[in-house]
Amino acid sequence: MKGNEEIIATGFAFPEGPCIDRAGVLHLVELPNHCVSRVVDGRRVVFAELGRSPNAAAFGPDEGLYICNSGGNLPPTPSTKGVAGFGGETPSIQVVQPDGAHTTILTQIEDKRLNAPNDICFDAKGGFYFSDPAWAARTPVGVARAEHSPPGDIRYVAPDGRASRVAGDLLFPNGLCVSPEGRSLIVAETGTGRVLSYAIGRNGTLDSPNTLIELGLESGLDGMAFDADGRLLIAGCGSGTIYILAPDLTGVQHTLVCEDPALTNLCFAGRISKPFS
Repeated sequence: MKGNEEIIATGFAFPEGPCIDRAGVLHLVELPNHCVSRVVDGRRVVFAELGRSPNAAAFGPDEGLYICNSGGNLPPTPSTKGVAGFGGETPSIQVVQPDGAHTTILTQIEDKRLNAPNDICFDAKGGFYFSDPAWAARTPVGVARAEHSPPGDIRYVAPDGRASRVAGDLLFPNGLCVSPEGRSLIVAETGTGRVLSYAIGRNGTLDSPNTLIELGLESGLDGMAFDADGRLLIAGCGSGTIYILAPDLTGVQHTLVCEDPALTNLCFAGRISKPFS
């Protein structure tokens, strides 16, 4: 099924991590431009310069914009003019305040440096999970196969700031989100094409994963979001497909095929309650 696509703004370099603030303003990160941008009246407006390669964003309960920064890792794409980022800088979690000022809040856990933070989501208690894949060895032009990656992790940062590794041994863990009822963490494992579900325990801990569905390596599983009907939508980077899972998450209900195959992430606009800034 073809989607009804509408271009609302252009001029971004590898846009990722779309999220909408309480005033309804769309924010996203640009990996090679090292920044967070906004869409204002159909125009790209830089909001904060972050350095390295910001890869995902999510608004926290404190109205800060929390960023996964992968430390300079990014693949070559048309929007980067075929130039890759080979890492080598400090991976981190950053927070951008409403005035655009930003701070780095996390670079390591248990004295071990983060791998390459990729995507982020909050739970109802105000803690957040983020995927932390490890990149495979690159070809000379910077391509890295997700299925060849070293094992990656899922991390959790509690509301009090304590950070821990809550899941591991994943082949490029990527998009993730908490289920609508708050009892499960859903994770896209790009290196296997599987969608996994973890039961959430006390203090953000995770039980052993269950495989909800296998969509295959060619799906390019990336970012995800639940819609108002409880269906899970997953962007397929490289496949140009949005996979729509039924509310019971046991199968694909629909697919949307998009003109641009490089789908990285998606989000929904929620009800406006009060302005972000």
